[in-house]
Amino acid sequence: MVPLLSIVLATLLAGTVATFFAGARARWAALATSIVFLVEVGLLFVSYPGWPGYSGSLVPGFAEQESYAWIHIYWMHVNYTVGVDGISLVLILLTAILQLATVVYSWTEGKRPAAYFGLVTLTCLGSFGVFVALDVLLFFLFWEAVLVPMFFLIGYWGGPRRRYAALKFFVYTHVASIVMLVGLLALVFYSGATSFDFASIYAAARGLSPVVQVFLFLPLLFGFLVKFPAVPFHTWLPDAHVEAPTGGSVLLAGLLLKLGGYGLIRWAVEILPEGFSHVRPIVFGLAFLSILWGSVLALSQRDLKRMVAYSSINHMGIVLLAIGLDSSLGLLAAVLLMFAHGIVSALLFMSAGTVHHTFGTRDIPAVGGITPTTPTLSTLMMAGSLASLGLPALIGFPAEFTALVATWDGLGYLVLLPLAVLVVTAGFYLWMMQRMLFGPARGIPAGAHDVPAHEGMAMGLLVAVTVLFGVVPSLLVNVIANSPVKGFPGT
Repeated sequence: MVPLLSIVLATLLAGTVATFFAGARARWAALATSIVFLVEVGLLFVSYPGWPGYSGSLVPGFAEQESYAWIHIYWMHVNYTVGVDGISLVLILLTAILQLATVVYSWTEGKRPAAYFGLVTLTCLGSFGVFVALDVLLFFLFWEAVLVPMFFLIGYWGGPRRRYAALKFFVYTHVASIVMLVGLLALVFYSGATSFDFASIYAAARGLSPVVQVFLFLPLLFGFLVKFPAVPFHTWLPDAHVEAPTGGSVLLAGLLLKLGGYGLIRWAVEILPEGFSHVRPIVFGLAFLSILWGSVLALSQRDLKRMVAYSSINHMGIVLLAIGLDSSLGLLAAVLLMFAHGIVSALLFMSAGTVHHTFGTRDIPAVGGITPTTPTLSTLMMAGSLASLGLPALIGFPAEFTALVATWDGLGYLVLLPLAVLVVTAGFYLWMMQRMLFGPARGIPAGAHDVPAHEGMAMGLLVAVTVLFGVVPSLLVNVIANSPVKGFPGT
């Protein structure tokens, strides 16, 4: 068997190193790496059960699995073990799309471009590693590898308060990572697993009592919820988004938040189902709080970027709610929502960045009637906004509709709460479009021009993905459904 996952990792690693040392041609090295990465992910998709044209049989477990001995000292058996299922594969596709879009959007970055593009590719390398790692320490290594480049992207290329935002981001997420690592190591030791591999831990944890599972689940829950982020662990996110460069905001919202959702599903919910069932009331409480708080704060923002940041808390709250339902439909909705939010939030943050470049401000009331001046930018902004509020034929609709159906099945009339919040979400995006895109022109400087070609290409790619998977969501649904998790055929 061809070790495709290792080849992809090697591609990203080699591309990252080449980008750091490419000097003025760093953007070209990053672009070549991104294109090859996307092609390799395409090969992973076409060979996975559920993708149209797949002719093989469904084998329960992880596909493309590789395992090699790494650190074997006395009782400690750490292996290089990687593999993918439908859940991780969809998030890997998200990673490849966002890497390419970020590189193209940031094409004219002139402030130490080799370091900038190298950090972008390193962030995506770490994210890919998180999604394929099936060993506790390998997973944690990639998890931490994502924090460092994002810290520098915010701290060096960010806005006026970049150092404060970068430090706050790092402290919050690193402390949560340490708690998560303690929980994972405790899981290995208390379960009596013979190695740090996912399969060994999964099998050994079946014998743990519900009380032990609860105590092991709680530190994992905390560690992953900070990365979501769920209220009240969310305060680092708006500052990080507002101060980060546009490319940093794209990767932060599109990828880093998804690490929390994926980690919660893979390393907590799947392994400790009884502990999860006892903690579900806490999960539901934090999910509803995040949904409400994120939408209310988004509605009150004047800064376009901060509004999108609080909207991310709202949407990730719906992801947490879907995970908490502990059903196959809920997990399907959660993964669809993570993919949809990753694409749509990236599009909206790019729109906010272009508005700032063009008009010198992100203040919503200060700029209006921009459509005659920047018709392409207005069209792209409207596409992102309509996708975020759940317009049919765009990726947000099948994801949110699936989440609502799953919530109705699991919680009955409590579905009215996320449904009402979706109405509020529609309200603040429609308000933003009405103020900025239409009406009398205001705040438009002389010489204002439409979206630059490279920025338009990046946003156009995301719009195309939004429409493709909005019209044909089965391309993702069938892949996700062939995953070795509760209720799916691969179990």
